[in-house]
Amino acid sequence: MALQKKQRFILIGGIALVIAGGVGVGAYYGRTQDSIAGAEGLKDLKSGAPAAAASGKELITLKVDTQKNCSSTPWVVAEKKGFFAAEGLNIQYTGELTTAQKLPAILNGTNDIGTALPNALATFVAGGAKIKAVTLKEVDPPSNVDPKFRHMRYVASSKFEGKTLKEFVESKKGGKITVSGTAPSCNTFILNQIFRHAGLDASQIQYVTFDTDTAAIQAVQQGNLDIAGIHPPFYKLAADSKLALLADSNDTGLGAASGVSTYYFSEKFIQENPEAVQRFVHAIEKAQEWANANTDESVKLTAEYIGQPVNATHYFYTDAKLSTDLLQPWVDDLVAAGALKKDQVKVADLVTTQFKH
Repeated sequence: MALQKKQRFILIGGIALVIAGGVGVGAYYGRTQDSIAGAEGLKDLKSGAPAAAASGKELITLKVDTQKNCSSTPWVVAEKKGFFAAEGLNIQYTGELTTAQKLPAILNGTNDIGTALPNALATFVAGGAKIKAVTLKEVDPPSNVDPKFRHMRYVASSKFEGKTLKEFVESKKGGKITVSGTAPSCNTFILNQIFRHAGLDASQIQYVTFDTDTAAIQAVQQGNLDIAGIHPPFYKLAADSKLALLADSNDTGLGAASGVSTYYFSEKFIQENPEAVQRFVHAIEKAQEWANANTDESVKLTAEYIGQPVNATHYFYTDAKLSTDLLQPWVDDLVAAGALKKDQVKVADLVTTQFKH
């Protein structure tokens, strides 16, 4: 328990340090955005997209970091299919940032729109960040949707002769199991929940940080990692590499909640620019609905943008109401891990229903 408390204070203290240093860090990366790898994605997204000025609405510009990864689909669709333009929005892509750079960029105004998993959002708020989620991004799909759209899969070496996660755990005879992931993230939350749902001991998991899913896959192939947690654009790569599928996000037993992520703004921005936020919510949700209904073209657009072979995209939130209860399991997991005290952060602290009731 003492160790858990120490880890909790390190985590929250680290977030507070990020917040305190946000202005300097975010301003630095705002000035050097042209040299950040991936900033060329701006041209890729804007070329051939409808002009926002043609919508007849007063033009509003919103800034966001360039996301050339598995979560790019809503941005690509919203640009290419004119959903941003229809709302009179000009999205300015400011270049790729590391995870540690994203929150400071929101807090100091370098960027306006942030995306985060509920557990990351909760640690930000616990550390003092004045931010609120305004709608949801990804969710895990219903069971009748093709499994390739589920939020995550966990794969092991083709040398593993068993078929189930339980068999894999048993083969370790109580030893540590190395898995790609850094807390708090979807990698860690989802696998923790899968272990608990299956009656397995989550304390056996030892998470190891990897920058990309492809790097984790390579590490498994080379025998340097036991399990890689991967996302839909990389399912085909794992299958082609003959890796063994042990589990996926449906195995948490949590339904849609196992794959949920959020869009957030600073509280200051929300207060000063409610119309801009409302337009963004309308546009991104229409893009997500289109992406779910047009999966083949969504896959094609995503693959062209990120420059990777893509077999599937994520599945996206389209409910008429904002299901804030989907965030609760992620907060509960932080409490179970000792990263937060019970009721230290509540779901109501993380999200506003101002723009979607």
